[in-house]
Amino acid sequence: MSPDGAAVRALKDRLERHPSATAVLQEHCSVPIHVVRLPVGEQPSQETLRLLEVSDPRQVRTRHVQLLCGDIPLSDAWNWYVPERLTDDMNHLLETTDTPFGKAVSKTNFHRQRLETRFPNNATGIVLENRAVLRRASDNAPISLVVEDYLPGALKPQP
Repeated sequence: MSPDGAAVRALKDRLERHPSATAVLQEHCSVPIHVVRLPVGEQPSQETLRLLEVSDPRQVRTRHVQLLCGDIPLSDAWNWYVPERLTDDMNHLLETTDTPFGKAVSKTNFHRQRLETRFPNNATGIVLENRAVLRRASDNAPISLVVEDYLPGALKPQP
């Protein structure tokens, strides 16, 4: 755990109470969260396919982004998602804009099924890592597997 363990635990608690990580981060950022797309180079693993309840990697799209408050990085997130379980409008937002994933799919009223929370070694620069499946409220279908790496900037309010 980071040198400021209380702040890491507080972040973890806030994240556990809300399905949207972006909304949690936005609470402590005085300007709108900015999303920067990062390169995607890997195919979904067999575990990812299993968790998303699909059999073909072509059924899954990958999105890798960094969330910033101003120029301060807050988190690095990977989303593997199933486009056929989202509306055309949601897919358009995800493919063509920098809209945060949770905001783009908010009309699914998704909830978060937590898989794992880790406190990586300080040398990684990551203070907290969450893995979760986001499930659509209407039928509990998995829409996304997310891996979120929270950075030191996420631990304190940002101007």
